[in-house]
Amino acid sequence: MGMPGLQRVTWAPWRRAAAWLRRVPVADPIDRRNAPALQILLIFLGVEIPLNKLYHLLTYEIQMSAAQLAVDIGTDSAMTVAAWSGVVMIRRGLVKPGTAMFIAVTMCCALIANLAFGYQLQAFDPYPMLLLTLAALVIGRGALWSVYACIPLMFVLGMGSPWGQPPSGSGSRFQNLPSLALSYLMITLVLDRTVAALREGLARAQHAARRMREEMRERERVQQRLLHMQKIETVGQLTSGISHDFNNILGSIIGHASLRHRIHELDFDAASEAPQLADALEGVEQAAQRGISVTRKLLSFSRQDLLVPVVFDVGHAVQELRPMLRQLLGPGVALEVTVPAQPCTVRLDRSQFELVLLNFAANARDAMPAGGCFSISIQHEGTWTLLELADTGTGMSPDVAARVFEAFYTTKPTGQGTGLGLAVAWEMARDAGGTISVDSTRAVGACFSLRLPQASADTPAHESR
Repeated sequence: MGMPGLQRVTWAPWRRAAAWLRRVPVADPIDRRNAPALQILLIFLGVEIPLNKLYHLLTYEIQMSAAQLAVDIGTDSAMTVAAWSGVVMIRRGLVKPGTAMFIAVTMCCALIANLAFGYQLQAFDPYPMLLLTLAALVIGRGALWSVYACIPLMFVLGMGSPWGQPPSGSGSRFQNLPSLALSYLMITLVLDRTVAALREGLARAQHAARRMREEMRERERVQQRLLHMQKIETVGQLTSGISHDFNNILGSIIGHASLRHRIHELDFDAASEAPQLADALEGVEQAAQRGISVTRKLLSFSRQDLLVPVVFDVGHAVQELRPMLRQLLGPGVALEVTVPAQPCTVRLDRSQFELVLLNFAANARDAMPAGGCFSISIQHEGTWTLLELADTGTGMSPDVAARVFEAFYTTKPTGQGTGLGLAVAWEMARDAGGTISVDSTRAVGACFSLRLPQASADTPAHESR
């Protein structure tokens, strides 16, 4: 039981150090990935170079002139300062400039050291390979070939230095220069091609990612447009019912307002008939409020908004939508709604849910040209809310039922349906983590079962309207 705690204590500083190394204000993804490794390398060199020099000065006998010792200590000091300055620049987001500065200082120190000590003392120096790799991976091709151009010059200065010696004590000092130049040329070519391939692959991956994001945004825009088209179609189907309702409202207002003529009649008694006039004014107000309510509901439903999931009670939403369902079904279709006593809360876009219910009602009405019954039943089913929407219409064949949720699939005549209503219902159920299915028999009717996960009590997004 003690080991996990020990591991947490042991690894916690390393995690904090890794997080610190990653906190670099860099926008470029390549620089952001290179920054931690570059910082580790430069910190290592900033510590290793002075410690290594101090170890050699304390351990070995100094066999250099005063000028050579000054060059040796000066070049190591310059590289140490360059390493720590590079770390500071990278921490400020200057990854490429910090790396370029370190490469330039190190290359200048290598040129000076080869000139001061000769090539023999620098024969196995790992810094040329390090500088080539840093230039290729961090800065680019131009820096890579610039560093390569300096490497033969470094060898020439070292071999031509007064302290330079032939490889075997005899022969030309420059006899190994061609092979060294060609060897580093091959290394540079390999680095150039490898890094170019990596950058091209990354560029293609970034392009593909951008294109995927654009396609996803376009899909969302198309979905919103299709949803709005379906809303407009449903609003068009509601027009006749809304007009009939407004005629009743206006008729009620006119009927109440006609009592004003009593004021001009001879037998008008203000004291006794004032309550009647007050009741008439109250009736006008109530009728106007019903008209405002219908108009507001229609405008709220038909507006083009982004989908915003909220938590609401399905039963309450269906009861609020009942007048519009009644208008859409018409006088020949009965409407039955069964709502449980306890709330059935779900997390959906309220406008999209209302659209789905109106689509089901419109399809049920079209499936019952001679009249019938459209029922909505809501009940708890474990952690799910089950909505069953059934009609007593003509039903569907198995082939039609299998494709009923496909977008733009419709069996209605041209101009009477878009084939989007049930596709919107399927997409809403999928996005909410639920399911939708259909059970239909010819000449008996159809029953759609919509299962939606119940929203938890601590869900923060609650409905405000």
